[in-house]
Amino acid sequence: MIKMFSDEWFKRLMENINTNEKYSRYASDWEGDIIIEVKGDNNSSYVRAGLTKIIQLKLYHGKCLDIKTLSGLPQLKNAYLLKADATTWERVLTGKADIITAILSGKVSVTGETVKLFRYVNAARELVRSAQTINLLERD
Repeated sequence: MIKMFSDEWFKRLMENINTNEKYSRYASDWEGDIIIEVKGDNNSSYVRAGLTKIIQLKLYHGKCLDIKTLSGLPQLKNAYLLKADATTWERVLTGKADIITAILSGKVSVTGETVKLFRYVNAARELVRSAQTINLLERD
């Protein structure tokens, strides 16, 4: 099993995004980065309380060009920031919670042009599915 938020996990996520035909179709005209902030908490198995991980997904026209861990928050020009505690992200990325429901309920906060973001609901769900399949493939 690959540890969530590890370098190997990010590498597999990028591969999964770039081979996800539905994501490619739904995000064919998407331009912009997604910045994910994961705040550690006492219930997390992957990011302990007091730590924060910031991940940047460089997305362009249905492909992921790069995924990297950042040391701080960048300028959000043409980017979206999604913030939540680690347990919420773990629930979303393992299929126990829906990303759109988490956003609408306030469990995941979004900074950026949310109206535009919601035009890409199907693409967002496919990004999450790309993450959800990482450890499923390991069990086969």
